[in-house]
Amino acid sequence: MTISAEKLPISVDNERQFVIGFGDPVMDIIAACLNDFLRDIADNDIGGCIPVNSSEMSHLLEKTSGVSSLHSKPGGSAANVTRVLANIAPGQFHCRFVGMVGPDSTGKEYRYDLSQQHVEPLLLVKPDASLADSESARALCWVTPDGQRTMRTCLGASLGLRSSSQLPEDWLSASNGSMNQLSPAQLLHLEGYALYRPQLVQEVIPEAKAKGCLVSIDLASFELVKSVVSKHSDGDEGEQKQALPEALLNSLIKSKNLDLIFANEEEACELSTALGVAREDDTVATKVAAAQRFVTLNGGCKAFVISLGARGCVASDYKGQLFYGAADKVKVVDTIGAGDAFTAGFLAGFLMDLPLDRCCAAGCIAGGEAVQIEGAELPREAYERVEARINALKKQNT
Repeated sequence: MTISAEKLPISVDNERQFVIGFGDPVMDIIAACLNDFLRDIADNDIGGCIPVNSSEMSHLLEKTSGVSSLHSKPGGSAANVTRVLANIAPGQFHCRFVGMVGPDSTGKEYRYDLSQQHVEPLLLVKPDASLADSESARALCWVTPDGQRTMRTCLGASLGLRSSSQLPEDWLSASNGSMNQLSPAQLLHLEGYALYRPQLVQEVIPEAKAKGCLVSIDLASFELVKSVVSKHSDGDEGEQKQALPEALLNSLIKSKNLDLIFANEEEACELSTALGVAREDDTVATKVAAAQRFVTLNGGCKAFVISLGARGCVASDYKGQLFYGAADKVKVVDTIGAGDAFTAGFLAGFLMDLPLDRCCAAGCIAGGEAVQIEGAELPREAYERVEARINALKKQNT
């Protein structure tokens, strides 16, 4: 396999913080559809994100193209976070994204888009183009008229990145401009889908912590939370859902190596029931509170952040104190990428040393911009509005 970057680490000036996103470089294929079509093609399994294999993806794309136009835009949870973070505060953050693509045009397009969006791509290339799983990752995103999304993802070549030993030695470092002197990243952000590869996660997180990095993770989907917390995964060897160590996420939380954890309300509920700290018949509020207590008291993380959609968000710190953010009242066009934009806004505030209530506000500002456009890529004017409003939050802090 080869590495796309010509030379690592690149130079980062002392004025900017160095942030690394780690995950699957997924090309989103977006299709607007009606609810009846979605119920039929998704077999009534609506909402969230479910992995499929290459042949299933081809079948779904063929059926969908018969009723809707398909639009491709680079996505992937951690890449979206990295891209938004790089653009809402371009003078404050240098962002690198780490993942694996296939030797195809999709991978080349993805790499080009990252560089155009002010993100340094560190993309390994899976070498064997003859294998079906060497295609770059794709996600089919059905969007209903209410702006909600249902996704089916074929991770393909991205699953070839299974160990930190495949990465260049200095993947966590960048030159600070001094001769032969390297500086580690301030933050490593992982998407929850990386938990499907436990060896990779159990290597990169301790490696990052050993270099003094903060580590954040987004739980990604309620299906993922259920499978990585439960004792068994229902996938077969060779499939995307592979056999996982017992209670992987539980173990990671208790390791105290996770500094920030992001989830939506549904994922927080699934987390509490899968961990056995809440019952299936408990109310949503009871489940969320149970998840907050478990994560903050057992994990000691700096923030457990739960996004609540139109109701904003709530963050709990290691003392169990709660902080709230209100969502902007805007017209929802498409929720794809909104959670990732929220995470990027919160992280921007956190890395700027804003108090948690203003971090919540920063997240809601970015998420509010994202739901007003189709896909996960914000226009320049949206980034400028987010930057201006976060800068106003900074001034409140002085």
